[in-house]
Amino acid sequence: MLSQNEQAAFDQSSANVRARAFHHLRVVRDVSAAVGFVSNLHHAVDKAGMEVNERGPAMECRAGCSHCCSVRVEATDAEIYRIAREVGKRPADEAHKLLGRLEDRVSAGDYGIESPRRSPCAFLEKDLCSIYAVRPAVCRKAHSLSVRSCLESAREIPQNMEMLLVADALIQGISDAYREAALPSSAHELCKSVLAVLRDPGLEASWYGGESVLPG
Repeated sequence: MLSQNEQAAFDQSSANVRARAFHHLRVVRDVSAAVGFVSNLHHAVDKAGMEVNERGPAMECRAGCSHCCSVRVEATDAEIYRIAREVGKRPADEAHKLLGRLEDRVSAGDYGIESPRRSPCAFLEKDLCSIYAVRPAVCRKAHSLSVRSCLESAREIPQNMEMLLVADALIQGISDAYREAALPSSAHELCKSVLAVLRDPGLEASWYGGESVLPG
């Protein structure tokens, strides 16, 4: 739990992010620009991660380590549409295989936030993220200071609190800005929501019209 001063600093940080983001979102003129704007969040979280890591303690995550890719992942509306757009650019056979994995993952059941059940993310291929460039902010902030803890499936994975707070302030600020611009921005289960958009591309236009249309 944050102290009163820490909470105040967090709230101010997210408010500053919201104000800057809304300044740009209020003038977007099409759905592509509205979806693409979320990349600013991703760049900011990546930058924060590099800066925090340089100050230490160092994160032990490496390519091929996919422990955190087997739990429930949530993404915001704009992130979901950005990922669906990326998937839509892929060759037909590749997209078809991914669609099958998404359907299998969703049919296996929706995992709750606190559920101990684990199942590989549908976007995971040979222990690597196949949508790494457009992965959600929650995936970008995920990290571990102890590979051993991950390998042992420890209940508590040691993380850098500064990294989590900075990322959460960015995520909240950007989401608040989208909502202020009359664009829904809530947390949605990743695989189920991307599958919904791939099945019905028209959902993107409805979202841009202010409708909340993704699965809860």
